[in-house]
Amino acid sequence: VPADHVVAASGELQNSRDVLTREQQARMEQARSATDAPVYVVTPDEAVARAQGRSTESRTWRFEAENVRDFAWAASRGFVWDAMAVRQDEPGAEYPTVMAMSFYPKEGEPLWSRYSTESVIHTMEVYSRYSFPYPYPTAQSVNGPVGGMEYPMITFNGPRTDPHKDGDRTYSRGEKEFLIGVVIHEIGHIYFPMTVNSDERQWTWMDEGINTFLQHLAEMEWGEGMRSDRGDPRYIT
Repeated sequence: VPADHVVAASGELQNSRDVLTREQQARMEQARSATDAPVYVVTPDEAVARAQGRSTESRTWRFEAENVRDFAWAASRGFVWDAMAVRQDEPGAEYPTVMAMSFYPKEGEPLWSRYSTESVIHTMEVYSRYSFPYPYPTAQSVNGPVGGMEYPMITFNGPRTDPHKDGDRTYSRGEKEFLIGVVIHEIGHIYFPMTVNSDERQWTWMDEGINTFLQHLAEMEWGEGMRSDRGDPRYIT
């Protein structure tokens, strides 16, 4: 990809020294031990600077993935990238530490930096308690052109914020709850069907139904007066 792009993919990055600056590598190491708040791997200022021009050089990002049935990736000059470690204490967890990460442009702010990675982590904590430990080394939320779509280790989620004449961007309660809800739902799909590997076209209820039920439990545990319409059986199916 062009050298000024940041890449997210269904896998664990293998060659960070080739594609990240020393400062960004140091931030990623900091994120691996961060458990209170996400750490910027690529800062908002760096993302804005990248988006100003177009590089004529290229870089190869290498990812590794095991036990995946599908693959997706995204690349952008404008990606802000934040990350935080999630500790899994459940028996049988192949990855006791999982990196929860989000990728988003400035148009997603200030909503995404506040709630995207936090929603990824909350999903893993609730779903792992009710089902099984998260089976991959990373869990990612990417701001993309679709409302919500899932793949192993990576999800695409749509909400952005509203621009105002003074240059600020804001969001409504509904947009906040939409982001939290869609991240929970799409990260939940990494459990069902991506991990259990059910046929989502033939047996939709096995992933959409179970996932929507667990999404409701996760939304109810979110707090902050979170509104959820996923508990009614007619929405589960």
